[in-house]
Amino acid sequence: MKKTVKSLAFILLTSFLLMTSITFFSLNGAKIPAFISAINDFNQFGNLQTQTNKAVAANGVVKKVVPCGQPFGIKMLTEGIIVVRLSDINGEKNSCPARNAGIHVGDIIISVGGEKITSNEDLSKAISSSNGETVEVVLKRNESDDNSSLGEEISLKLTPEYCESEKSYKTGMWVRDSSAGIGTITFYDPSTGAFGGLGHPICDTDTGNLMPLSSGEICSVSITGYKKGMNGVPGELKGRFLSGDEVGVVEQNTKSGVFGSLNESPSDSEEVEIADYDEIKTGKAEILTTISGSEPAKYSINIEQVNNDDPDLKNLVIRVTDKDLLEETGGILQGMSGSPIIQNGKLVGAVTHVFVNNSSMGYGILAQTMISQSKTNSDSNNCLKLAA
Repeated sequence: MKKTVKSLAFILLTSFLLMTSITFFSLNGAKIPAFISAINDFNQFGNLQTQTNKAVAANGVVKKVVPCGQPFGIKMLTEGIIVVRLSDINGEKNSCPARNAGIHVGDIIISVGGEKITSNEDLSKAISSSNGETVEVVLKRNESDDNSSLGEEISLKLTPEYCESEKSYKTGMWVRDSSAGIGTITFYDPSTGAFGGLGHPICDTDTGNLMPLSSGEICSVSITGYKKGMNGVPGELKGRFLSGDEVGVVEQNTKSGVFGSLNESPSDSEEVEIADYDEIKTGKAEILTTISGSEPAKYSINIEQVNNDDPDLKNLVIRVTDKDLLEETGGILQGMSGSPIIQNGKLVGAVTHVFVNNSSMGYGILAQTMISQSKTNSDSNNCLKLAA
């Protein structure tokens, strides 16, 4: 049953509607706008003081938070630039210098010729100034099976090739350096200003790898509409940034969600307890999600299955039962990722996936998993923290 259900699941890589710029350094060097999908650690949790008046347990884990469901916008810069494609160039050898040097799709370029690379423009400038001479490229490469962990730095020698059509030196790399998009806030901790959202990592649509975070801003968002989901074709939320003003920062992008801090609580709701694993049962529950404007509403669902130890963090199988939501949206939409799940007055988890062949059903991650994973990852090298 579990395998059958999983085969119907559609990871909401398109729920986090990201736009990014890609530069192709072997053809015309022009930025090509593209949509990347990313759906879905935070180091403050491990540093919390034991204070009962702040609802913090003795082990340093938050026990009460404000459930949210509000949409939020992220403007995100990566640490280095991501290689998303390799291609031959129109030169003397008609080959790909980057591939010849040992560069792979998914690699994170850190420096070229001793110069730190933080943008497409940095790379273009470094390659142009090489005048075809061999340069040292320092990069990091994903080494884990789930593409969530980067290994040690690797040093390679790259010799750019002269492109006849452009009259300049090229490497044959498509790269990406930034993204922006919309997600849903799961919870807010008023004792620390911390928030968690999405319930899964922001990933690059071309490589499937976790986006390495350098810095990120949180902005207010309004949902302007949606495309209704149908069996076989998931729907999606549509929204816009309300202003360019920063209302918080995102500090970690991890397997279990994105985490950071907000200037103030996005919700007027009261704090609720986070449900322990043994409290979560199959049966009636509700989600908080926003399908219009900036304020969420409650919708009824049913928890069909509970899988506390699922290795892919698909801990819950949920089914939308709310007639109004089914009528309006067809069920779960891309963009609802991160919507909090409430059962018996406690925060159970967050929506993370929708099933392709049944938009009324999807997966969720447990709130306890989000918090414990963020605490674990903040103390390890499994995530990339905000650059100093």
